[in-house]
Amino acid sequence: MFEFLITLLLATAILISLMAVGVAITMPFHGALVRLRANYNPHAVGLDAQSRVGPTLTTLIGTLKRTKQLEGWWGTYPTLAYTTLVSIASIIFVGGSSTKGPKNTYSVPEAGGVRMGLFTIVLTLIALPMTVIINRTSLRVLLSPHELAKPYMLYLTPGLLATTFVHSLCVTLVARTMRVFFLGASAPEDIPDTISPWRWMIFILWQALATGWLTPLEVVSTRLSVQPNTPGAVATEEEEQGPPEGVSFCGTDEDVIGLRPTTEPYLGMIDCGRKVIEEEGWQSLYRGFWWTMLSNVFGAFA
Repeated sequence: MFEFLITLLLATAILISLMAVGVAITMPFHGALVRLRANYNPHAVGLDAQSRVGPTLTTLIGTLKRTKQLEGWWGTYPTLAYTTLVSIASIIFVGGSSTKGPKNTYSVPEAGGVRMGLFTIVLTLIALPMTVIINRTSLRVLLSPHELAKPYMLYLTPGLLATTFVHSLCVTLVARTMRVFFLGASAPEDIPDTISPWRWMIFILWQALATGWLTPLEVVSTRLSVQPNTPGAVATEEEEQGPPEGVSFCGTDEDVIGLRPTTEPYLGMIDCGRKVIEEEGWQSLYRGFWWTMLSNVFGAFA
């Protein structure tokens, strides 16, 4: 019994250490991805098409460098404590029974039919508040007093529930259906050995092409999640004396990125996508697309 406990503690320590290394490597990039996608960088009115208002960030590495320059190395680890706690909890309560794929990859559950539908709904309900908290923590933008008093208001954020549900649907039901269609099974261990390499290549290509709709959904989700639920928001004196064209900088004394003014909020999923295209160009909907593509392609083997 004593030897079993020692082995268990040792295995847990090794798992925690490996997860810590993974978090240390991926967290700066995830934080930069949130900042890149949340950055409000509209075209300047009345000037040439190349002129923009606020910080201009176009790449993940560029965003990471700007964050490090303005906030130091600590600024690249905005959710260190939170992620560490979640990682440890996942080992304790889930352990080796988890069937999920590697971190930041899209893995498809084995269940189908009604169970898959229920899984999608539960995933949506869990993912929505977590998305809001993680993204705002990354930007150091806290929950508004209205949201703290009524936490359920997070689910009423215009368009966020619909965006999260559609995204969850894409990475569960649609992904599983296409895996079964191309490979004949939903779980990697159930895929027949006789499956042609060409079918694997087509499935991987499908996973890569799925970036075409997953990335815009993630960008829209990021924009909506950092938008506070404050009824009747009125610009404060600080906002009026702030950056040009009503663009507010996120956090306190921070100008890594700009945020859309709360006086002109996005009204929903479609409205957000439309305004991003009109004000910042369609390319803004594909910020960090390669990160999503790599995650989706690696998820094909999970």
